[in-house]
Amino acid sequence: MKSFNTLTRTSIIIMFLFLSCKKENKEDDFLSKELNELLNSNKKLNAELDSLKKLYINPFKQYENIVLDERKNNPDSIINEYEKLIKNHPNSFWKHESERRIKNIEKRKKYWTKKNGWKLNDIPKKPLNDEQSISCPGC
Repeated sequence: MKSFNTLTRTSIIIMFLFLSCKKENKEDDFLSKELNELLNSNKKLNAELDSLKKLYINPFKQYENIVLDERKNNPDSIINEYEKLIKNHPNSFWKHESERRIKNIEKRKKYWTKKNGWKLNDIPKKPLNDEQSISCPGC
């Protein structure tokens, strides 16, 4: 009787281990599939983020830097920077804005001297609701 019980116990343990291994393989397969889906999703999201950066964020940052440095630079240098932006991002919204600012800078070149830089106070200002507007080289 003891040998039957031992055999039965051994059989049950072997079956349990076999079923457990099968279950673990199924779980491993499931986890592997989930991991692959997450990796693919991550790749897609990274590609979309890179695209957004390239199409929108980088042109804006370049435009912003040029605008913020306008008062420090000479007109030809500013125009050159805007032309680089237009060349690098020809389908960007900032291309239009850059073209507009280039025109304004070309009109205001006479208010810049190598010795004194920009003399924006000499630019005639248009009143807005009985206030003076703030002027900059490209505004």
